[in-house]
Amino acid sequence: MKKEGHRLKLYIRYFFRATTMKKYSSFNSKFILNATISVVAGYREKLNCFSRNACLFLGYIFLISLSLGIYEVIFNLYILRLGFREDFLGLMLSLVSISTGLFAIPAAMFCDRVGRKSTLLLSCLLLLFSFAVLYTTTSTLLLVLFSILYGVSSSLKIVTASTFMVENSTSYERMHLFSMYYLLYTIGVMIGNFAGGILPQTFTSSLKIDPADPTGYQLSLYASLTAVLISLLPLIFIKNKKPALPGKSDLFSTLSSTLRSKTIQKLVLVNGLIGMGWGLALPYFNVYFDIVLGASSRQIGFIFSLSQVVMMFTLLFVPILTEWLGKVKIVALVQLSSIPFLLLFTSTSLLTIAAFGYIMRSAIMNMSNPILSSFNMEVVSEDQRATVNSLIWMSCYTCVGLSTYAGGLMMAHNYYSLPFLLTCILYVVATVLYYLFFEKMEKEQRNLEVV
Repeated sequence: MKKEGHRLKLYIRYFFRATTMKKYSSFNSKFILNATISVVAGYREKLNCFSRNACLFLGYIFLISLSLGIYEVIFNLYILRLGFREDFLGLMLSLVSISTGLFAIPAAMFCDRVGRKSTLLLSCLLLLFSFAVLYTTTSTLLLVLFSILYGVSSSLKIVTASTFMVENSTSYERMHLFSMYYLLYTIGVMIGNFAGGILPQTFTSSLKIDPADPTGYQLSLYASLTAVLISLLPLIFIKNKKPALPGKSDLFSTLSSTLRSKTIQKLVLVNGLIGMGWGLALPYFNVYFDIVLGASSRQIGFIFSLSQVVMMFTLLFVPILTEWLGKVKIVALVQLSSIPFLLLFTSTSLLTIAAFGYIMRSAIMNMSNPILSSFNMEVVSEDQRATVNSLIWMSCYTCVGLSTYAGGLMMAHNYYSLPFLLTCILYVVATVLYYLFFEKMEKEQRNLEVV
């Protein structure tokens, strides 16, 4: 890893020198090629160290993300085509996030009692059931209830994922495993986004359905359930480790002691602010493209899938960039760098410019995800990981849910740009606090490792 980081340093140093000299006009392509080869070589070496459980888990994540990619592009548009307003859509999306957050601690307790494999299997089955109903019913009550069930399913997966990866990896390949998790998730979502853009028009034209009719969207959503069903297969072959069975008093005493930790209080605060910014804007990118910029589902799907392609490339560099600059600096750098692109997205009426802003914001901002997940697990003791993970996601997703409903209300009253502007402010505050809270702590940890 140190060798890779040193190699990248040389490439970057040479890059800045080259951009000021004409005789290096062909450097850019060489720089990208050499840096990418270096990164891929590092991944190949670490991939050989991944455990069988880790590989099966990555297969499950890839399949789930295919379905989520289709959902991401067209579910919101499907609900609006059914005749519901943005405020009801906001309520549904907020309930998904709030239930994800509020169920996080019970999910962690359940995960510790029954084991990681059983928790992931239950999560997958609940996801399949909730999606099947959400894609079928037009009852407001059922849409609300099964949005909550979808949130419960998400909570079980999210709380289990980081803990599972930490337990099924060593420090040698762990950062690469977390990066590969997000990389495969990104590839799956990209393919799903592309399919989500094409399928509605394919069904509409082949079955001669009225383009204004929601049936094309509905059939596309049904098709996405196939990936969720197949994702059960890799989970079945995971070898379950015997779970520890702490008593209720132990679980609650761990939670109580965890909440008293200043470090964990800071993690919860920062992730809550990030979640608040996330919820205001991110669920509504497709709505903004559709209503404000007049993009078709095919165009939205293409833009979303292209953003995943760019994101894949940036995620490849996460492990060696963190080795070079450190986790906290990279998180602060990429989160602040994404904000101008989000402002660009909302400040233009041209689809191509807005698409560029969206793609760059997504690619840069999402580089922080594997770093945050890994760092959160490394700064706490082993017996606190499941509890801390649940607290962080509870804070994040509860704030996501509340702000998602607020964003939906703003859009229902024609304030389509306001949620995105508020997101920028919240991200700046969260990033500054994250750097101030944890930069010194990371330095101390790295010094201890050297000693």
